[in-house]
Amino acid sequence: MRVLLVGDYPPPHGGVAIHVQQLHRFLRERGVEAKVLDIGKGGRPAPDVTPVRSLAQFGLRLAGFLSAGWTVHVHTSGNNPKSWMLAVAAGLPAPRSPRLITLHSGVLPDFLAASSAHRAFARAALVGYSQVIAVSEAVKGALVGCGVPAGKILVHPAFCASQVRPGLVTDAVERARTRRKPLLAMAHHPSPIYGRMVMFRALRLIADELPEVGLAVFGPGTRSPEFARDAREARVAAHLEDLGELEHEEALALLSRCDAFVRPTTHDGDAISVREALALGVPCVASDACARPEGTYLFRAGHAPDLAQRVRQALAQGPVSVASPDAGPVMLGLYEELSASRLGSARSRVAS
Repeated sequence: MRVLLVGDYPPPHGGVAIHVQQLHRFLRERGVEAKVLDIGKGGRPAPDVTPVRSLAQFGLRLAGFLSAGWTVHVHTSGNNPKSWMLAVAAGLPAPRSPRLITLHSGVLPDFLAASSAHRAFARAALVGYSQVIAVSEAVKGALVGCGVPAGKILVHPAFCASQVRPGLVTDAVERARTRRKPLLAMAHHPSPIYGRMVMFRALRLIADELPEVGLAVFGPGTRSPEFARDAREARVAAHLEDLGELEHEEALALLSRCDAFVRPTTHDGDAISVREALALGVPCVASDACARPEGTYLFRAGHAPDLAQRVRQALAQGPVSVASPDAGPVMLGLYEELSASRLGSARSRVAS
């Protein structure tokens, strides 16, 4: 069995890219011949990872794998036209090559609801896939609503618990850990849906009671003028630990050393960072923008006082013991099933 993963690959260290990286590592550790077509911004050398930077290059590379009968698993957001164009391109007819697709974005239902053309395009794009994996029931519901058969869709979080492996704790994290009591952490992105301002307002409320509190922020955009402006307006600049962009293993090391992880998003899918915090035994506070794993402290999305209250509760009560899902064995089982089915069909054609 040979498996090709198509999707973003770090860097940057976003959710889809991290899942592709971890699933690739899971398969390789189990002796599966697995490769990645990296369609993101990456470019860093990695074993069996091939960056593609043009549509023509992507088409040529993919055609080679399809003609050789590789099982192809596409990973994409599903929340923009470019994502669905990728789905169409990778789902073109190739009888020797089983196809799967995982749709990752919590914004996908809004994208499909916005236009009948979006729904028709999505329905047509998924015809060539034997299996569609939705990361949440909301994503599945949106796909069923545009005509994708429910029996074709499997709901499973894009999370590999066996691959949550913190790296070495950096000096910057250790200094933050020493200075701050308590130390909170948040994954940052410039997009408004990541909830920076609601986090800053909640942090101001928390700091009024816990003056030594700190918030470690990591990810793109923390050095921007907009970030600095928002921190000043919320009067929290003195409580921030700006760690910039971290390698994924460094981010996991930070999570393992903080007192609580916060996910203040206004829209979300099945956030890998939330599940990583829970898997590491760290209290996790997240918005109710989507369904969250058991053990998460939920607050009303966009409501800073409620967020502050839930953070206080999480700090007081600590983590909740939960069992974390692992997509690795599930996907491996699907690949084996599809490969066996393809071989069976091929033998039947030969016999006839």
